[in-house]
Amino acid sequence: MANLRMIQRLNEAYGKQSVIRNLDLDSRSLNESFSSALSRKFRNLGQGNLYTHHFQNRMPADLAFLFIDICSFSTRFSHLDGNGIANILDQYYQIVIPIIYKYNGEIDKIIGDGIICVFGPPFYEGNANQCIKQADLCAKEIISKTNSTIFYSKVALHFGTIVYYNNTSVHYEEYTVVGKPVTELFRLEGVSVDKRVNYYSGVSKIDYYNIGLYEFGWQVLGPFSTGSLKGVSYTAFKTKHKI
Repeated sequence: MANLRMIQRLNEAYGKQSVIRNLDLDSRSLNESFSSALSRKFRNLGQGNLYTHHFQNRMPADLAFLFIDICSFSTRFSHLDGNGIANILDQYYQIVIPIIYKYNGEIDKIIGDGIICVFGPPFYEGNANQCIKQADLCAKEIISKTNSTIFYSKVALHFGTIVYYNNTSVHYEEYTVVGKPVTELFRLEGVSVDKRVNYYSGVSKIDYYNIGLYEFGWQVLGPFSTGSLKGVSYTAFKTKHKI
């Protein structure tokens, strides 16, 4: 989660302005660990900045998450060689990543055709409802843009409280997210329906966001059973289907 160098390079490649993009990740003394150097750089941004609160002081963060991936990628593109697969993924990233940035999201991980992104602190300062709204709008635009293409996708949407953790004893440029919502997101992706936005039924913040929400051109379907997902307390999920 939150590999700072990856975030910096993606921000540069896709033209996103951010604190991380402008952070010098390389200059530090020979006997200074990456974590110590980073702590100093964040402190220089000022005591009130969100990066210090959440990365250095490990204050909990409420995040909306998306897990976006191409439907049946391994099956549909199994005939391609390495260069062919790379070409497909490059085209896919060119579609999806600018949409994520448009809605104030930040890339967490890229796992082949799967992209996990977050909406919330320290990257975005909105409240819980605003974070969910940004994630929801992002998910729906991705579904809309890819549905009639070879990149048609499914999206899992979730929300929860996490803590960022960095191992201070080693040279490690990644902040790992610690919290049950991450496990729940991965499990939800596994049961998600193609070409839809999928979310658990019973997540209070998401349910509150959806109350009275008028979504022209979209239909909410479900609830559907999650089956017996390990490590997940939710028993059902719903989907948003573009009509």
